[in-house]
Amino acid sequence: MNPLEVPLKRKIAQMFIVATPPLKDQKKIFKIIESYVDLGIGGLMIGIGGRFKFAQKEGVTNIKKLQTFVFKLKKLDPSLFLAIDGEGGYDFNLFENIVSLRPAREYGLLFEKDNSTQEFEKDVKNYIKIIRWGGINMNFAPVLDVAQPHYKGYMSRSGRSFSDKSDTVKTLSSIFIREMQKNDIIATGKHFPGYGSLDENPHFHLKHQKKEEDLMNSAFNHAIKKAGIHGIMNGHVLSFLDNKVPATLSLNVENYLRKNLSFNGLSITDELFMGALNEYYKGLDKDSTKRIVEAAKCNDILLVSYPKEQGPDGKLRKLIRKHDHFQKLLDAVYDAVLKGQIPKQKINESYERIIRYKKLLKLTVF
Repeated sequence: MNPLEVPLKRKIAQMFIVATPPLKDQKKIFKIIESYVDLGIGGLMIGIGGRFKFAQKEGVTNIKKLQTFVFKLKKLDPSLFLAIDGEGGYDFNLFENIVSLRPAREYGLLFEKDNSTQEFEKDVKNYIKIIRWGGINMNFAPVLDVAQPHYKGYMSRSGRSFSDKSDTVKTLSSIFIREMQKNDIIATGKHFPGYGSLDENPHFHLKHQKKEEDLMNSAFNHAIKKAGIHGIMNGHVLSFLDNKVPATLSLNVENYLRKNLSFNGLSITDELFMGALNEYYKGLDKDSTKRIVEAAKCNDILLVSYPKEQGPDGKLRKLIRKHDHFQKLLDAVYDAVLKGQIPKQKINESYERIIRYKKLLKLTVF
């Protein structure tokens, strides 16, 4: 279809990647997903944070069950981005029990000890074989954040960062990016402009970067200029680029990424129902329409799972009583464009980038 003939609402729908419903009943899951596809959704995130109830039992993934599920999705809509949080390690790894990709820090230590990447390259290639066999074409990895000195801070937990040394992160992340992208998997570096200096988890709290990042000499710039990364995920963090608005919602951050770092790939939000944005809106965005409109102004892809609320014990719980939130979010962005709050040109630019990368992956684009 000629881009000029594509309805505005369908262009906006292409900007959404929605997490698969956190259910175990395959029929119910597909009924919900079919409603998303009917609206023109751009993609799906398989599971949430490396966990997928339908294909897992006691944390163990049934790879055949997952593969069958993904192939049914492709039959339903062959144009979909099918994404995972595939960092490796323990927390963000759908394939933890199937193939060994250890926490990033372990590979960083090996590299800093003997200057060899041989073991890392071997494990990454084996991991990618499983990703491809499972039918995945987008990965929210690698982590480009550099941990705090002496390997401290939030990104040191579970060994998610390769190192507290920028050169190590650049070297190992470049291997990860190269191997994924030559195998038709979109690599997504995260979390711009950096979670490295944070002490607290953005899934729950909104914090300011402790120090100003040297972004021109960062692993992010290296991934863009040297490794040719296709995707960059913006993080829920206040930064020196914008100390009032989280990076995920900030035009300042997006402009820096596009103009200063000359990034022309897909800009992707971190998951938009994380606690950091709940904290930012202070209860004034209960239907999540404010955040989705702000995010649509400055990202190509809007990553959403399920709304959350804080219980009496302080823990966040997913609200899955209904599965109509995507329709509401789509309508909110559409209405904002019609009202002139979001320029149509911005939607067109995001749509064109999305279609460009879908064609690069040889996906069937209607």
